[in-house]
Amino acid sequence: MIIRFKQKMNMPYSLHDSVVNRITLQNNAVHFEFNYGYVSTKEPYTQVSGNITIEDVDMEFACVLLLSQLGKYGDFEGTKLPLKEFVEKYDEYFFEIIDEMYGYNQVEYIGYLNFPGKDDLIQMSLSLYFTGDIVYETEE
Repeated sequence: MIIRFKQKMNMPYSLHDSVVNRITLQNNAVHFEFNYGYVSTKEPYTQVSGNITIEDVDMEFACVLLLSQLGKYGDFEGTKLPLKEFVEKYDEYFFEIIDEMYGYNQVEYIGYLNFPGKDDLIQMSLSLYFTGDIVYETEE
């Protein structure tokens, strides 16, 4: 027997190339503020100003991986931080999301972290387990 399955995601917006400039934790929600918003996945694929809140996040399974500087191959150094610790430790940064992955009650945003005044980018992955909704707060 062969069973085929293709997961279909009908996300209303794409975060590819979106830049997060602030992450805040509110109760069990994670709030992302964007420099320029994100892009609609429906024609004509317009840029939309807005922010996102992910509800009912299990903070025990919310983490950030800070990996090697951009472009470094071979052995790498990295740090794994609980999201709460990342938010407390860093207050000025830009996180450009390159990839976004969604699974069963999970989301992972992968991209590059940039600190003001520094030239080097750091590869970053932010992973969340949640049971609530992803709420897109737009200015439309």
